Amino acid sequence: MSIEIKPGRYEIDPVHSSISFSTRFVAARVRGTFAAFSGTVEVAEDLVKSSVTATIDVASVHTGIEARDEHLRSGDYFDVAGHPEATFTSTGLEADGDRYTLRGDLSIRGTIRPVELDLYFTGDGVDHFGNFRIGFRATTRVSRSAFGVVGNVSQPGGPLLIGDATELTLEIQATTPAGGES
Repeated sequence: MSIEIKPGRYEIDPVHSSISFSTRFVAARVRGTFAAFSGTVEVAEDLVKSSVTATIDVASVHTGIEARDEHLRSGDYFDVAGHPEATFTSTGLEADGDRYTLRGDLSIRGTIRPVELDLYFTGDGVDHFGNFRIGFRATTRVSRSAFGVVGNVSQPGGPLLIGDATELTLEIQATTPAGGES
């Protein structure tokens, strides 16, 4: 069964969306979010011809520990002074029943790599202000070192403390203005 989504241009609503990540640290996972991001979703009549663009302000990284956040902003990790934004531009959408794969180019620290996201439609509807909203959940796993995010430490004679695989989860709501054409 395929889904029906109202075609048009939607703006990502950062107030009702989230971008989170998790990476292994020793024997557990460190989790964080990015608080500042924006983007658009262009839903085409033929859904697989739809597109997404997004920009993340990497200085908005938040893990709950300010010293760690400052270290993540440094040249050891995101290098926000030299590369203040991460970007995503979709290159294709593939449908397999109710499952979707969103392909695109992810840029972090000026390095662009192709990524695939498992994409799930989470619903649509009109909010209390009359704005039409659509929702998606997207997940992927990327190698942070492939993007030059290589800061790490090791135990003397032991393994690296921080894992390379980073899981990204995006919970996105996008909206059209009340009374406007989408």
